[in-house]
Amino acid sequence: MDQLLSLQDQISADCERIDILVRKEPPHRRQNVKHRYEQLIQEARSLNALLAKHQRQQSQQAEQEDERSQLLSRQFTANDNQDTILALDGALQFNSSAENCNRGLDVMLDQGHNVLRGLRDQKNSLKSVKKRMMDVANSLGLSQTVMKLVERRSATDQYIFYAGMVITLLIMFLLLYYVL
Repeated sequence: MDQLLSLQDQISADCERIDILVRKEPPHRRQNVKHRYEQLIQEARSLNALLAKHQRQQSQQAEQEDERSQLLSRQFTANDNQDTILALDGALQFNSSAENCNRGLDVMLDQGHNVLRGLRDQKNSLKSVKKRMMDVANSLGLSQTVMKLVERRSATDQYIFYAGMVITLLIMFLLLYYVL
């Protein structure tokens, strides 16, 4: 192994010397020599990588053999020590936390469902109130044009409301973007 390391050092030194010699070549030959030098450097790098991989494999094999010998030489006894106790406390705590989270999400989904149901009921109630108001207005003798003006005003108010929401959101986004 020491021979391989010394050979690797010698290859590195030779590559540095060849680099100096490549720079001294005449310009018309320098491109060809430089290309061959780069190929030589690539081969040296691949050899270094292979040597490192081989060293890692040997060290892993040595570690595995040490572990095997330790396991084979170990004397096993009855369960009088704490090596076989399973650590289930963390898993149980995680499981109970997950169940609590699941229950909380179920409660939140039920609340959301109830809120949506309430909003639907309110919508239906408001529709019936609007219909009754229209009936009352018609029975009082308000003209159809006045009713149309009221409805247009309602639609215009709705557009103003949505435009205000968009502008407010835009301002909040710009403030967050430039302030933070």
